[in-house]
This record gives sequence, C-alpha cells and structure tokens, in this order.
Amino acid sequence: MDRRTGKDRRQEEKGPPTNFERRRAIEARQPELTELHMSEDELKALGFAPTPKGNPRKTG
Repeated sequence: MDRRTGKDRRQEEKGPPTNFERRRAIEARQPELTELHMSEDELKALGFAPTPKGNPRKTG
C-alpha cells in the first residue's frame, strides 16, 4: 500500500508532527569531511583575506 500522495506537506502550516508521524528511530546524518591544504594564493583566489601577523583574535 502506497500512502504517498505526491502533495508537498510543507505548503501548509499544520504545526509539529504528532507522535504517530514522528520517526520511530533516529537516523543520524554523518557529515563527510575532507581536509584540504591550500596555499595563500589559492585562499586569496577564493576571497579569504590573509591573517595579519601577531594575534589574529585580538580586538580593539
């Protein structure tokens, strides 16, 4: 039995889902990370400003 109607439920505001509609098990989404090593020139090309020498977190 296919219960999907093809209608987008997000078009109507009906509040939070009921207990029956909530997921029965948590499906954690695991982020996929890839570390990239880039030169200063590559970072500048992407719009990142070079960090000033000294303490970059020091404010006013």
